[in-house]
Amino acid sequence: MVNMNNTEIIQKKYAEAIKGINEEWFTTVDSKWYSYIINLPFHLRSTYLIVVFHNQIYNGGFHQFFVNGYGQFAKETINVLIKIGALNKAELLKKALHIVNSDNKSDEVFRKELLNKDIKSLFVEDFLFESLDKLDTQYYALEKEDLEKLLCNYLQCL
Repeated sequence: MVNMNNTEIIQKKYAEAIKGINEEWFTTVDSKWYSYIINLPFHLRSTYLIVVFHNQIYNGGFHQFFVNGYGQFAKETINVLIKIGALNKAELLKKALHIVNSDNKSDEVFRKELLNKDIKSLFVEDFLFESLDKLDTQYYALEKEDLEKLLCNYLQCL
């Protein structure tokens, strides 16, 4: 039996999760991308959400996470973060979601506005950048909440 390390396990699950994604879904404002991810088996959905979330935050912060459309999965990502034990990072994402969706719009309306780039405070006026940037700093300081380790521990328990 081959003994894989955490990174290899996560990469394998992530590759499995994305194999059915159609690149066109990223440029359209329909629910195919969302539906595909939400309908993945839980372990693949969890892997996809955690990997994408972490990469977006490290590459451009919470602002980028929402602007690039991944914020449509914010609530699902919060649930997965809690499930694997990343409670502090889940709390930061909750705060970011509340900042971006301050009007507390329904999930469906929020997703549609996010993908249509209709959230003026995020896309036009961009006065949310500073608030989200503060959350980025807090996220980077949470080195003890190693998402790779937490996710891998969770996946191996399945």
